[in-house]
Amino acid sequence: MVKFIIAKYTVMRKLGALLLSSTILSAFVLFVSSCDDDEPPVKPKLSFGLSTLTAKESDGNLIIEVILDKPATEDITIDYALGGTAVDDVTAGTTADPDYEVVGDYLEVEIEEGETTGTIELDLYTDALLEEDETIEISIEDVDSDQIEITRDDEINITLLQEDGIVIALTWPAPAADKSADMDIILRVGQTTATLTSFLNVAAEASFQGPELMFVPTAATFPAYGLSYVYYDGNLDPLAFKVTFVDFVNGEFEAEATRESFEATYTAINKNKWTSATINTTIVVQTFLKTGGAFTSPSVITVPGTGSRISTSDNIVTQLGKSSSKIEWARQFRTLLKK
Repeated sequence: MVKFIIAKYTVMRKLGALLLSSTILSAFVLFVSSCDDDEPPVKPKLSFGLSTLTAKESDGNLIIEVILDKPATEDITIDYALGGTAVDDVTAGTTADPDYEVVGDYLEVEIEEGETTGTIELDLYTDALLEEDETIEISIEDVDSDQIEITRDDEINITLLQEDGIVIALTWPAPAADKSADMDIILRVGQTTATLTSFLNVAAEASFQGPELMFVPTAATFPAYGLSYVYYDGNLDPLAFKVTFVDFVNGEFEAEATRESFEATYTAINKNKWTSATINTTIVVQTFLKTGGAFTSPSVITVPGTGSRISTSDNIVTQLGKSSSKIEWARQFRTLLKK
């Protein structure tokens, strides 16, 4: 009988302790839950998908993503800023040569409710300029919701590489005390070398000191190209000059040993300022082609009987005079490429 009473007492004591422990545990859970209810929810974190990116001018279109680590609880608008050495078309205005443009809303990007991604779209410009590599910097400035946290990954740096193409270099003797010459390059394009109907570009520094350099990007897809080498002004007679074609690929110039060069000689009869109206025909003295994605088959230089330029009937003087800036040349080039 005693043993039974002791055993019963032991069971009741353990049961009481168990009930007490359960009560304490329940109270602790309620306390923790109460503390959790008092803490604000964790905000979605906003950042760029990448911190760095490399592209070529000829890549055309870039998509930059801004991302949240969890879906947006409302529609949000993010303000961003542009920087770097490359210039967008809005900033450039009419005083600089733009390198790209923003597609869609300028300096704003949206992320809709329930979504985690917004996109900034850039259109890169191909142009007729051979330049050093440039940069585009995009930084998050603000967001119109206090429910979003901007992280330290709030900037992306884009390296914009010079696109591939071909450099045409026109050289002639350096000015002497009593003898000098000023030469220019004019480029026309067409479907064949017999139908070079459109003016594309010009290299026309107002200087008696060479060289004149023209860059034609691989993005130019015309099948045929025609060049005029203009004896614009001077008193050098005869005028011996040299033209060299140099491929530029992946940031490097073609080795000197494999470059193609051509020589020719003008005389005073070929001197031909653009403002002169004495010649009313297009004078193309050298041609080359675009085949298989590469520029090929430069012809020999044919010296014209008189003159050396494209006529004023092609509106070169009125469109792009001798004193026109590189900005004007670049804009004209992109217009013709339908950029």
